[in-house]
Amino acid sequence: MLSSLLGLETGSTLDKWRSLTGEAYRQRETSPVTTSDLARLQAPVAYTDVRLRINTMRAIFGAALSALGITGLTQGLDPAAWILLIGLYLTVDALWRRHHGSSALPMLVTDILAIGAIAIVRDDAGLIGAVAFLYVFTGSMLLLRFPMAIGVIGTAVIIAIVAAFARPMLDPEVSGARQVVLDLVVVGAIVAIVATLLYSAVQALHASTLQHQEALNAERRVVELKDEFVSMVSHEFRTPLTSIAGFSATLRAGWDSLTREEIDEFLVIMRQEAQHLSSLVEDVLVIPRIEAGRLRLSSQEFDLAAEVAATSRLVFADTGKEVNAAIPGGVLVNADRGRTGQVLRNLFDNARKYGGDAVEIEGEAGTNTYTITVSDNGPGIAESDWERVFEHFEQVTKGDARSDEGVGLGLPIARQLARAMDGDVWYVPRFPTGASFRFSMPLSRIIPDTGAEGGEPGKDLETTTGPTRPGTTDPETIGPAAEPPAS
Repeated sequence: MLSSLLGLETGSTLDKWRSLTGEAYRQRETSPVTTSDLARLQAPVAYTDVRLRINTMRAIFGAALSALGITGLTQGLDPAAWILLIGLYLTVDALWRRHHGSSALPMLVTDILAIGAIAIVRDDAGLIGAVAFLYVFTGSMLLLRFPMAIGVIGTAVIIAIVAAFARPMLDPEVSGARQVVLDLVVVGAIVAIVATLLYSAVQALHASTLQHQEALNAERRVVELKDEFVSMVSHEFRTPLTSIAGFSATLRAGWDSLTREEIDEFLVIMRQEAQHLSSLVEDVLVIPRIEAGRLRLSSQEFDLAAEVAATSRLVFADTGKEVNAAIPGGVLVNADRGRTGQVLRNLFDNARKYGGDAVEIEGEAGTNTYTITVSDNGPGIAESDWERVFEHFEQVTKGDARSDEGVGLGLPIARQLARAMDGDVWYVPRFPTGASFRFSMPLSRIIPDTGAEGGEPGKDLETTTGPTRPGTTDPETIGPAAEPPAS
């Protein structure tokens, strides 16, 4: 039975760890794609990461060509209209692509055609062709998948050859000083685009490297978390299992020589240790149930004072702590009684482990809620850890060297269960020292007790725990208590 429970617990927790790694685990386990396949299917740099800067520079290039074409028209040059048309098209295309498109292929093809059209009206396009090839090669290899990049580069070479053969037949009219100006505009713009592309690519690769490093750190943290959890669970299970094994061996070896009282005491201790193991397993199993929305709650109206008294006796028995539980009788709440007891047990257990030698349990009625405050006179919690203590597997002290028991699940589960029942659990510091955890839940009604002094509704119920263990012949006493301290 115990091994089956441990198997269930471990599987659920591994699922929790695995969900933290996200796509990394799923791709590793289910994807048949190899590293070389991924290299062929993905571009070195995502076009969307450099799209804004590249197309801004293209728009500036187009505007410069447009201005050059307008100047040529004023001087009566025939190719000026052709250059103006190319410039306007590049400007409009670049402005639209600044925020649209997920592939660099249409942009590169457009630029190849535009530069080829410019080269046709040039007397000697050798310099433009060389710089244009540099742009096409750099852009294709960085922004496209390898097979597609080879295709674009081949297309650029073919267009350059066609332009070279077509130039003599079209009798280019741009030469001399105008050719120098056109070369300066085109070459300068292409060099600026290439520089912007390289700068943006370096930034994108740097950001990708950081994301990859963060993913590796996250996966490393998952491994560390698993190791810490295994260490904590081993530490938590070791004591009760050792006690059960030791007492059972003693009973088997000395059954005939032990008195009835000794046998009863051993059996009570073994039962308590088994309950502790069961509580730990239930705490671990409740996490995936809550997150999957499969936790079944059965709300009912019950007396909160009786539940507090029973749970405090169970947790604080034989601890040597001074525990004062002052809860008014007749306070009826509407919640799942079993889960309410689990929340109370985790809060009480936290005070038992990390609090001082005195614990106070008080209640306060609100308009529609009732709040229980569990306070201790221990060292308290640093402000930086007020929310961290509600995270799974988090503890102030960790590892095998820690002196405190527990696996860091009690408080996170208490909060999740409370919120599932339309309540909450939160931490408040206690003055001058110590910690206080508050647990709110829906209030059903308060039954007035006419016998209470001063006509106050309800009757305070105080539970005082002593050094005896529940189930022995000297159980804790439950009786009238003094008024709780003023808040």
